Amino acid sequence: MKAKSEIYGKRLLFVVLLCLALVALSGCKADISGYADQEIRIIGLTEEDFTVTVGELAELDCESATATGTSQKAGTVAAYGPTLQTFAEAYGRSLDEFYSVTFRASDDYDVTLAALTWDSCDVILSVANGSEPLDDYQQPIRLVIPGADSGKWVRMVEEIEFTESE
Repeated sequence: MKAKSEIYGKRLLFVVLLCLALVALSGCKADISGYADQEIRIIGLTEEDFTVTVGELAELDCESATATGTSQKAGTVAAYGPTLQTFAEAYGRSLDEFYSVTFRASDDYDVTLAALTWDSCDVILSVANGSEPLDDYQQPIRLVIPGADSGKWVRMVEEIEFTESE
């Protein structure tokens, strides 16, 4: 009888560990299918300008973070997406090669970041609000910078321009 309970215990342990591993590897649980094909224009990262989709960003190594804004309007947000560094590295580049990066939104809001920001904080290209998809008014992606002034956060990012150091 003891042998059966040991086998059962080992099987149960295996199932529990397998479930934990699947949860850890599952990545973005948000359903971004409604906007995964939306494109973001990328300027200056490579020799030629190009576009990347929200779905392609979600396939990169992504991070989850919670950030609290400096104003009541900004509130506390959950972000999920690749960091700016991860994105640059996916194209064979390092942020050390750039003087600044400008994020432009469809509502004409734009923010320019310099090394001081990305050296001190993670800059997340958020494709989801944690485990929830981005709201329509935030798509295609949202820039979230935990630990930085929420005035630098940008929603509705449709263009990212990299300016090389001289």
